[in-house]
Amino acid sequence: MLRRAFLCLLLPFVASAPLHAQQGTAVSARFASIKGVVMISTPGGGTKEVHKGDTVRSGTIIECGAGAGASLKPLPTLHIIVYPDTKVRFDGADVNGDGGGSVMCTIIAGKALFHIDQPPQGPGDSKPAVPVIKVTVVTDEGVIVNNVGGKPGQSEAGTPDDKAGSRQITAATWTVQHDEGRTVVAVSEGLSNVSIGKGAAAGSGEVGGQVKVPQGSVIWLFNRDGKISAELVDTNTGKVTNLTGGPSSGNSLVEQSKNQLVSPSSGGTTSTPGSTPGTPGTLPNNPSSNPDLSTPQKPLPVVSADTP
Repeated sequence: MLRRAFLCLLLPFVASAPLHAQQGTAVSARFASIKGVVMISTPGGGTKEVHKGDTVRSGTIIECGAGAGASLKPLPTLHIIVYPDTKVRFDGADVNGDGGGSVMCTIIAGKALFHIDQPPQGPGDSKPAVPVIKVTVVTDEGVIVNNVGGKPGQSEAGTPDDKAGSRQITAATWTVQHDEGRTVVAVSEGLSNVSIGKGAAAGSGEVGGQVKVPQGSVIWLFNRDGKISAELVDTNTGKVTNLTGGPSSGNSLVEQSKNQLVSPSSGGTTSTPGSTPGTPGTLPNNPSSNPDLSTPQKPLPVVSADTP
């Protein structure tokens, strides 16, 4: 019954157009901060160590070893924090004249945090249009898409909000962690659309379906003998839903999911280098220690000796 209900809710995944085909100007991304040794490999085969202020072009692989981390800024209000023991490919970015744009990257292994700043508030009760930002993250188990901004009264870059017509999604914070055979998407702020299926297959539309992962929820994607299974955890209610049939993992997955969430407004918790996965660790909350994050309005995780 649950599997049948899930199938009825599946949305067909429309593959994103190549970045060069979208409106906007193709841009490189700048490293706002570096901790430890961070290496990049370019499409041409060259490998070098990068430093704060260096730029990275599309197709470049970023690799952070143990104890290393990096903060990448591809758009004016988008920050990408690359954790230790992580390999990410920056697939490209477009920027529009209004400050919005689109970014795509692939997590080959490890964990990255994505944060889109809350825009300044308009005078009084006015709700100005917020530049649309689309972030697409690909792993072996799925494709994660976040849309932020748009006209007032819209929540998903042009999609009418189905819960409150006056609400906008204007800021977002989420993490994506990919290990062998598993992807975990934790949405601390905003809303993620996750297409279930191998990343390579998702590009051709061969996916198991698309689900919405709202704020405070975590979706776990498992590759079991070539078949992708998914469990959605609402940490606010403790509800665990197996989206692809079979029993759920129950309370054990709820506790693990809570440790995946990061709150930029309060510092939050996450796994720190050298600690046991799932063990909470305090994120630094002093943005002045990383001025290249353009003085974010909320305390953000910054690259440090403890957490990237």
